[in-house]
Amino acid sequence: MSRSSLVVVPVYGDLDSLLRCVDGLVEHLDTSVHRALLVNDCGPDVDAIERALLERIDGRPGFRYERNDANLGFVGTCNRAVLELDTGDTSAPEAVLLLNSDAVPTAGFLDAMLQVLDEDHTGVVTARSDNATIASIPYRLTDRGAARTEARTRRVWGELAPLLPVSQVLPVAMGFCFLTRRELIAEHGLFDEAFAPGYGEENDYCLRIAEHGWLAKIANRALVLHAGGKSFSGNRTALRAAHQRVLEGRYPFLPDAVAAYQRHGMTATERFADVLVPSGKPPRLAVDLRHVADADALVREIDAAFGDGFALEARLPAGTTAPAAWTVTSKDPDPDDLVTVAVLVDPSPAEVVAANRRALHLVVVRSAPPTVPWSSRAHRTGADTVAAVVDRFAEVVAPGEVADAREGIENSLMAPVDGTAAALESRWAALLPLDLTAADVAAASAADEVVRLRRELDDLRASRSFRTGQAIAKVASRLPGRR
Repeated sequence: MSRSSLVVVPVYGDLDSLLRCVDGLVEHLDTSVHRALLVNDCGPDVDAIERALLERIDGRPGFRYERNDANLGFVGTCNRAVLELDTGDTSAPEAVLLLNSDAVPTAGFLDAMLQVLDEDHTGVVTARSDNATIASIPYRLTDRGAARTEARTRRVWGELAPLLPVSQVLPVAMGFCFLTRRELIAEHGLFDEAFAPGYGEENDYCLRIAEHGWLAKIANRALVLHAGGKSFSGNRTALRAAHQRVLEGRYPFLPDAVAAYQRHGMTATERFADVLVPSGKPPRLAVDLRHVADADALVREIDAAFGDGFALEARLPAGTTAPAAWTVTSKDPDPDDLVTVAVLVDPSPAEVVAANRRALHLVVVRSAPPTVPWSSRAHRTGADTVAAVVDRFAEVVAPGEVADAREGIENSLMAPVDGTAAALESRWAALLPLDLTAADVAAASAADEVVRLRRELDDLRASRSFRTGQAIAKVASRLPGRR
């Protein structure tokens, strides 16, 4: 390994999660190369935690314990540990890992992170986790009310990590497991005390060194579990909000950067991780039938084809009925609410893009005649321009033949996950230009609408009828009996 590492664990409270963290380090940290520094930040149970920690690391080489004279907070403790307490040679090619005390390392985590840190222009690396916002796997869930569990994350990550790139660039790294180069700390400092006692300091560090060309990345082969909220006390919500305002004041582009990563920076494999690795619940199938001429007939056809084994949900035109087992909604679906299958009927490009973001598999019911007149919906919406993409990546059937798609979907669901993920990535890449265009249009549409309304208002004010109306109103206001 090219770099030795100092692992700093700021300690405050929650002894149970702290001991899990230490046990994980004892098991998975090679102390012939790396060392660990545990710094007690004088929380409410400072003495009990001290006794438990000293007992846990007693006689273990590579582990060191220190105690602050007073509570310094997460930011202050990290700065003291790295800049004051660590006596290592700061000119050595060493890395520093800041690890929350409620984080649990797994086998090989540090080697995988160090491999990414040694990539060109990489300044910070974080790990995959069960509870780390955009670093979580799975991140988006098929069951929005479900809780992420360690067992589920271990299974999903275990199957999909080999299919993900070794690393990918993030807008900012996650602070629960934060690996950086010692030389960058020497050059740029560590955490800004403006973010004391915590929250936002890691983002500020990432963006500060980014101004000098250094990237934040995620190591997809590293897994570090994270309880979340166990290593910090106080009013987290108010503190986060206050520090977020400071961050956005310094880096106004940050919210847009994070939103862009969530929309286009993630791979399709990680986006659909929760669907690619089934949880055991019936796969969800969603269909929008609002624009279908005979929705009742298609409801019966879909129910006959997929009612056994799938959880069916739809948006239906008024007056259309669906079997009691179906979920019927009138709301626009959340594009991050994932489903296994989406059924589209003569879809427009926008509908294909939306389904691409939401569904693992696509079924397209195509009713266009061999010769499509220019008056048809297909031409009016531009749907014919995406026909080639649809033909490559969807089960395409004619009305009355929806049952023919069942076998193809079943085969896809039973296919090895690596092949399904590869096909998904190809579909994602093929539709990315349309998706980017849709995002640009959506971002511009609100501003365009304001401009349009202002222009219409100016035109109205300049019109003869408006001026005449104003004059009549002034005269009328002076007529007897008017006030």
